[in-house]
Amino acid sequence: MVTFSIGRRAAAALLSMLALAGVVCGCAATAPVSVRPATVSAEKGCPRSVTSGTAAASTASTTVFWPAADRAGVPWRSVGRGWILADLARSGSASGPGTLYLVSPGGQRYRLGPAPGSALLQDWSGDGTHALFLRQGLEPTRASVIVLDLQTGQASSFTVYSATSYVIASFSRPAGTAILVLAAATRGGSLPLQRFSLTGTRELCYPAGAADGSYGSYQENADGTAIVFGTQDGMEVVSSAGQPVRALATQYGPGSCQMLNWWNNDRVLADCSGQLLAFPLSGGPPEQLTTSRDRGGFVAAWHLPSGTYAEAAACGSTWLERLNPDGPATRLTIPGAPNGGRVQPLGVYGDQLALQVAGGCARYPYSFVEWYNPAANVATTVLGGPAGGGYVTGAILFQAS
Repeated sequence: MVTFSIGRRAAAALLSMLALAGVVCGCAATAPVSVRPATVSAEKGCPRSVTSGTAAASTASTTVFWPAADRAGVPWRSVGRGWILADLARSGSASGPGTLYLVSPGGQRYRLGPAPGSALLQDWSGDGTHALFLRQGLEPTRASVIVLDLQTGQASSFTVYSATSYVIASFSRPAGTAILVLAAATRGGSLPLQRFSLTGTRELCYPAGAADGSYGSYQENADGTAIVFGTQDGMEVVSSAGQPVRALATQYGPGSCQMLNWWNNDRVLADCSGQLLAFPLSGGPPEQLTTSRDRGGFVAAWHLPSGTYAEAAACGSTWLERLNPDGPATRLTIPGAPNGGRVQPLGVYGDQLALQVAGGCARYPYSFVEWYNPAANVATTVLGGPAGGGYVTGAILFQAS
């Protein structure tokens, strides 16, 4: 259960690249990030059922998780930009479900109730009302997708087929009226991306990758009009209805570019051989954000009033850097963050970054969420922490790209 949210598909994609390249080394962090298998030959077309039979998903079921008293006092009309949804366990080794919290931009915490047991927090819907969880690895070819109503505590679930425990899922954008699922194929790589209703009815199966039938990752833009797929040969833009639009980054050679996150609604970031580039969906030339090779690999990047900041990774750890357009990036020392751990930005709000910080080894068995102002180098913890504050197993900043 202890992991960073796979809703950060960029982190998983980057660490997969590092693992395949033999870069990941040393002490594993207390909160491991899921690693994506190599993009190789995959089945053509969507599975016919959870056991490759008929329909795509099982019948949805509903469970009530929370008593009403647990969510009393939440100002639901105010929940939006700058809010954080987090799953908090008693410790990094604690068994059983954690507890979900909402945290306001000012740091006010609201306890909601128990999280679904043995499930990982994946995403938060654009209307702020639902959370998405995955329960993986319970059976060899199935994963459970759980949709939790944050206002009522009711959860519906459905089952999807996956050849391995590799599954990523997210709400559709902008409002979260559907669920996107990328699952593993039996011969490696991934099945085509599928879109389901919130109750598990398959609505669409997106086209398979052009080269080998599989995709390594995907990113949907903020208004939900386009999806960009990461492939072995670059990136492919597809409309929300599943129509191919164009290929990006093909000039850099197979395996050279790894898709990261959105730079804005019209440009997607990629790490191409150690350089950060922002590719316009129009197919125009990319904007190069770095000029020198980074010490590790990039996971994502964000622009604040004080500059451009990136999450980089190597040897089982991640850290925050300030990008310098004319030279090497400057590695930042976050107050309270241990060396060799993980500093994972969740996104930007105003002049601050929301960070999830985790210790790197057994001597640092903690994970917490804080707001960090890089211009002032000031960090304020809002949930979890090393002094008995609990262990944050997953956290999402509302509508972060």
